[in-house]
Amino acid sequence: MAITVLDYVPVLKWRQGEYQALMRLDEAHRRHVIPLIEVTPPEWDFEEGRARKTLAQQLEPFARRLKAKWGAQPAFLDTHLLKPTDRMPGGGHPLTYLLDGARADGAQLTPVTGLERDLAHYNAVVAATLIDGLGIAVRCSLDEIADLDFSTTFRRVVGQLGVETGDVDLIIDLAAKNFEPLNDLVDLVSALLQSDPVYDEVRTLILVGTSFPGSMGDIKPPGQIVPRMEWKLYKQLVASLPDGFEPPTFGDYAISSADIPSGDMRLLKPAASVRYTIDDAWLITKGSNVRDNGFEQFRDRCGDVVSSGKAFPPGYSAGSDYVLGCHGKTEKTGNLTTWRWVGTNHHITKVVNDLASLFGS
Repeated sequence: MAITVLDYVPVLKWRQGEYQALMRLDEAHRRHVIPLIEVTPPEWDFEEGRARKTLAQQLEPFARRLKAKWGAQPAFLDTHLLKPTDRMPGGGHPLTYLLDGARADGAQLTPVTGLERDLAHYNAVVAATLIDGLGIAVRCSLDEIADLDFSTTFRRVVGQLGVETGDVDLIIDLAAKNFEPLNDLVDLVSALLQSDPVYDEVRTLILVGTSFPGSMGDIKPPGQIVPRMEWKLYKQLVASLPDGFEPPTFGDYAISSADIPSGDMRLLKPAASVRYTIDDAWLITKGSNVRDNGFEQFRDRCGDVVSSGKAFPPGYSAGSDYVLGCHGKTEKTGNLTTWRWVGTNHHITKVVNDLASLFGS
């Protein structure tokens, strides 16, 4: 697939809030979004001491939901959150199962692999490339690309998968990197990208990361402004690269941290919070826990956004319109999934607009 600097690669867990956010994007923004979909394992039932679903039950709805929420638009698919030993009932690999189902519905999914995945995963990737001819994506950490042998290792893995370097999307994933001091990290990434011809040879170079808080417990009521350090890094990186060097495509983890939250949900009391993306930051407003105090408090949390002077005008995004509507009592207060799609949808819209402004489109 052809990806440019005007496109955006959000890393999204394939959950209801995230795919509802994608579904509600308008067409002008959808065509600049190539989500990196991370398939999540079944949730653990602490009371029963077992997974709530089998792997087959967890993965079975994927293809039809992808068709309904994203259609045949391009996306990346990564199964790294599943256990390497996970298999479908007939013994097939989960990646193969997911790609087969999505392919039957016309999806364009590029499989994501890495430098140290297991043989069964690699075999599934090879089979997909032979069928679809869409190439592959290789997801690497900053530590991996900083290794002196990175280029050699990368070319070896790609060669073993039977793919030309020009058919590879290289995803450099900073994940939840410590972005301070920012200037030093920009200098490091810039130097690495100019250190080897391989970065020019790949089909697309993509840089993702996140500085979103690892725990919402770190945010104290009534909220705070959290800098989007990955976006600040990206803008500085683009400015630092020499003329003629094509900047990487930007990606992040939207309004989430890089990890899946863990713990017994019976003991957790999530607070009412609105995650609202603004210039270079997130405005996070926060109330008290919804189990004891209900969802009606979301109207006040949306009011906090409006009164901040940072709310976007009507029509900016489906997510920001919902915030305005909830505050004005024309929308329901929803539930936690509602506020996931609201924040994610608005964030994706904002980033696409940010990229258009940065590159003068």
